[in-house]
Amino acid sequence: MSPTPSHPVFVRYIVGMVAPAELLVLFLDMDAFFASVEQMDHPELRGRPVGVTPVPAPSGCCIATSYEARAFGVKTGCRVADARTLCPGIAIVQARPDRYIRVHHELLAAIDTVLPVSVVESVDECWCELMANERPPDVAERLAMGIKRAIRERVGCVTCSVGIAPNRLLAKVAAGSRKPDGLTVWKRSELPGPMLALRLTDLPGISKGINRRLRAAGIASVEDLYARTPAQLRAAWGSVLGVYWWHWLRGDQHPGPRTHRRTVGHQHVLPPAHRSPEAARAVSLRLLAKAAQRMRSLGYRASRLSLSIRPADGGGWGDWTPVRPTDDTAALHRALLALWADAPGGRVLQVGVRLEGLERADAQLSLFDGERARASLMQAVDRINLRYGADVVYLGAMHDARGTAPRRIPFGAPPDLDLPDVDGTGRSARPGRDRP
Repeated sequence: MSPTPSHPVFVRYIVGMVAPAELLVLFLDMDAFFASVEQMDHPELRGRPVGVTPVPAPSGCCIATSYEARAFGVKTGCRVADARTLCPGIAIVQARPDRYIRVHHELLAAIDTVLPVSVVESVDECWCELMANERPPDVAERLAMGIKRAIRERVGCVTCSVGIAPNRLLAKVAAGSRKPDGLTVWKRSELPGPMLALRLTDLPGISKGINRRLRAAGIASVEDLYARTPAQLRAAWGSVLGVYWWHWLRGDQHPGPRTHRRTVGHQHVLPPAHRSPEAARAVSLRLLAKAAQRMRSLGYRASRLSLSIRPADGGGWGDWTPVRPTDDTAALHRALLALWADAPGGRVLQVGVRLEGLERADAQLSLFDGERARASLMQAVDRINLRYGADVVYLGAMHDARGTAPRRIPFGAPPDLDLPDVDGTGRSARPGRDRP
């Protein structure tokens, strides 16, 4: 007896036969996620063009747009002023990262009533591995429809596009080929047919730079890509990654190269009141404090610190300095001030801080009492802020920047809501507490 999507909990089992290779992965991509959450929470926005921005000023940038706004040419990355020109009736909404993260977890819980979530790719993407009895196309499609129904019933009027294919890459591309609220099935035996109409840059992982490299190797289309041998693709990529692509395009479940975290960082577009060099420096320290706390929570130490600045009059500047492997915010602050000493003067539009050269903290066994004491102090500061809210204890140099640089959602896995931060108004947000 096969499971049905109407049942609240699925009993997953493997039948006694060789698992078919036609379909193995069900990929979910939430449609215009941030904008959809705003439309769900605010009924007056439903059916209207919506742009979501961290800074609702003319110079702000839309980090998400509803499909109604996209019909007017307002896309992600569009400046707020340009969005209003393209679509005079657009509603510009200030982003609420904590709310989006909470809805993300509600979505995972809803999906899990139908299929266990195997991997969370980002705040708006995840995928599920299909067991042998779930791989027949009609069963996989019923499961996808069951997930869509569970989201409607348990979360609200946010939609997702689903791709079902032999591996994660193809399922992700399939999901993106029919949006919004789509359902696309690409069987292994049909490859490469469904992909031939796509551009190379439609494939995740093929950036403009990689595309130029492929063109230099005579690969100008997906058909060209599919026709090459593993050795030719390795040469085109300049690495073994080309061999992985040869397998992925054919539906193989190739695990790909192992990766590990290399950096932790934050950047922030400054409001006009914080664009002087002194205020920008204070904001950069808050970014450093956030990055260092996050790094400690992940169990790493940094051996390099970088600072990037985008001046208000255009251009850009950046520099880095090596540091003795550390997770001490105060030590990193001293290195940050040394970088600022060489930074250009003038007003600053954007500042970014990144901790690099990460290595596991447990690999660094301190022989000095002073280092052990500093590590204990930093852990105590983290525990206090975790319990009582963001920036209850902080370095004095960031006093005037405490309410700046609220939580943002980076690419990749969503941030940990248990780490304290400030909300979009600059108020301290207690970990684990929802706000309207």
